[in-house]
Amino acid sequence: MKKYEFDVEFDIPVTYPTTAPEIALPELDGKTAKMYRGGKICLTDHFKPLWAKYVPKFGIAHAMALGLGPWMAVEIPEMIEKGVITYKEKTSES
Repeated sequence: MKKYEFDVEFDIPVTYPTTAPEIALPELDGKTAKMYRGGKICLTDHFKPLWAKYVPKFGIAHAMALGLGPWMAVEIPEMIEKGVITYKEKTSES
């Protein structure tokens, strides 16, 4: 099993918690159509209606698990298959 790691950033809007945070993977910026400028992932169609239904019970962990998780489960394998993302061995520093 190979482990792919990406830096994750998120912006908490002024209107939080009524508005879901925006999640970004800057390393993948421009590598998939389901991403906005700056590496922000598209959450509008599936996650934002769910967020609106459960305001104010949802938090950042929900955004990561229910927004980022499914997005990565679909997009990352597709990018690997197309060769857009390649596996890099992690080097150990002594």
